[in-house]
Amino acid sequence: MRKLLLSALAVTTFVLPVYASPSLADDNVIALPPAGSTIVNLSVTQRTKLAQDTLTASLRIEQEGTSATDIQNNINRQMSAVLATAKGYSAVKTSTGGYYVYQYDEGGQPDPKTGITPKPVKKWRGSQTVDLESKDAAKLLELAGKIQSAGFVMQGLNYTLSTELAESVRDDLMTKALKGLGDKARLAQTALGKGNYDILEVNVDSAYTPQPPMYKTMSMRAEMARYRRCARASGAASARAPSRNSKYPSSCARRTNMRSCSWRMSMFVRLVFF
Repeated sequence: MRKLLLSALAVTTFVLPVYASPSLADDNVIALPPAGSTIVNLSVTQRTKLAQDTLTASLRIEQEGTSATDIQNNINRQMSAVLATAKGYSAVKTSTGGYYVYQYDEGGQPDPKTGITPKPVKKWRGSQTVDLESKDAAKLLELAGKIQSAGFVMQGLNYTLSTELAESVRDDLMTKALKGLGDKARLAQTALGKGNYDILEVNVDSAYTPQPPMYKTMSMRAEMARYRRCARASGAASARAPSRNSKYPSSCARRTNMRSCSWRMSMFVRLVFF
């Protein structure tokens, strides 16, 4: 049995004549390990899949005209109305995003029939975004629908992990990874016939992989209403599958897929057995 375990560890187990002692002040000093010591590299990976608990949305208002003052006044008026509406949704965190106003030239291209180039017209364009975030998807989508009705365009709608859930998942994966490393270390200790071991180095690599964005634009209020019904549903068993030509999520099953994410944590440890 011991021969089999030693054979399995042969890929990651090796003996070094010297190793750097972390307790020495001078990094250039190399200390000899105790006679018969063996240095082993071990690794373990833990993975999990979970549903992202926070929905975020970003909507943009755009104005265009010949007067910068009029554009800014219009944007300010519409933003004020939207923020007033958002106050009725305490479960949704609302914030304003970038505000841009710039001038550009419209026209100035030769007429294909006459060949005459008209004088460019100076125009102004402005835009601002409003950002929404909530763990209550139905409320956020309801508010987003009202904001769209006010002339805003949906820029993005995505699920993400809240800070508290992300920390909880990270801690859980770390606990499991450390336990896995401990089990492997004891296995190596038995296979090598060593009495004790110490940790020389530990490295952690963590990767969070969310699903792709739901969709970049959403202008059909019917789809919004259908999606809100899915957000309220307790399950996806009776949900209809999306039609072949549908651009937007139209089933609870598809919503569940977009809410899911995966998280991987890998730990690499260097041990010295003696």
